[in-house]
Amino acid sequence: MPEIHFQMLVTLVLIALALGCDAFSVSVGVAGPYKGQNFRIAFHFGLFQAFMPLIGWTLGRTVESYVSAWDHWIAFVLLGGVGGHMLWEALSGHPEAGLGRDRSRKWSLVILSTAVSIDALAVGLVFGIQNVRPWWPCLLIGVTTGVMSLIGLYLGRRLKARLGKSAEILGGVVLVLLAFKFVTG
Repeated sequence: MPEIHFQMLVTLVLIALALGCDAFSVSVGVAGPYKGQNFRIAFHFGLFQAFMPLIGWTLGRTVESYVSAWDHWIAFVLLGGVGGHMLWEALSGHPEAGLGRDRSRKWSLVILSTAVSIDALAVGLVFGIQNVRPWWPCLLIGVTTGVMSLIGLYLGRRLKARLGKSAEILGGVVLVLLAFKFVTG
């Protein structure tokens, strides 16, 4: 395992938690009484969250030589944009999706998993531009997302609307703060 500095580890844990908040929020919203739903949703959310940063990392490594002089501003815009979008969605009152039907099957699950993991694609792009090796961060992001999804599904039946919105707000705030970290050093 490559050496990971404490500050980098804290940053990666915060990124994993922030990305997991989006999946947690969706899990709270789609929680239902369907057999096997919890495993399917948590597994797919974690899997997609683990692979999307790899795709983003590949793209980031491809364009790294062209943008290395201003990569910190790209990280700021991407993470700030994702965090800001999460905040906007949470505060604009969009209704929770998935109420009343099983969203853990077929295309519904693929669409939900992709939508939840788009943020991770942007984070992976930042990893590539910043020359961060993706393997451990992707594993951390995937496992964290899977666990947070299970927790969200468990709590969803009891605290659906209130806790889901709070988790999305928290995730957005963390990503915006991390964006500022990239430009302030």
